[in-house]
Amino acid sequence: MRQLISVALGAVFLLSVTMAPALAQIPPEWPGAARTILAELEKGSTLAERPFKDETRQGWTLARKWRLHNNRNTEIVMAEYMAMVTLCRWSGCTKDTVASKTIPARATDVKAEKKRFADAYAMVDASFAWLNELTGPGTESAKKNATLWAKDKDMAAADFAISNIYALGWLLAREQPDATRQAAMMSYFGLFVNEKAWIGERCLDISKIAKILDAPPKVDSCN
Repeated sequence: MRQLISVALGAVFLLSVTMAPALAQIPPEWPGAARTILAELEKGSTLAERPFKDETRQGWTLARKWRLHNNRNTEIVMAEYMAMVTLCRWSGCTKDTVASKTIPARATDVKAEKKRFADAYAMVDASFAWLNELTGPGTESAKKNATLWAKDKDMAAADFAISNIYALGWLLAREQPDATRQAAMMSYFGLFVNEKAWIGERCLDISKIAKILDAPPKVDSCN
């Protein structure tokens, strides 16, 4: 009996060791999905001509560290991954920076931002009011997104980790130097969180891009 228990425990240990790396690996569909989504967002810009380097792996590592700091776990979701891959590609993420600030500093910003409101739903409503007030060239999508995302506020507000990404996106949007870039940045993060968004004159839908296995990633259109 003692020998059987020893063998069983050894098997459990071996299983845990062999499974641990797999749990830490990026889902195989995500890098391709990220490149496809960013290709859509970068259309017509100089970034579209720049080849991808290591952003999809860097974004995975950054997202796990972001989640661990905020949630004490690393079970990240696609919205967190896309946000961090995008920041790694557009503003760099050396030394674990999130848009030029450390993870703890950005996390503190997000916590303070959310604390200003009664709950995450109130924060989301406030972001919609802000979007509706944006004016100027290139801000037409802001009002459309406020209307689109208001159809299901649970997407941005119900989950603690996802509401953190939404709050981060809203903070980064307000850091942009003009209304055009503010609307654009909010569109990007809103797309990652809500899975649908108006990007300029296009309505993009990424709700299925990383869920259909063994098929090329494809960004759909929405209304």
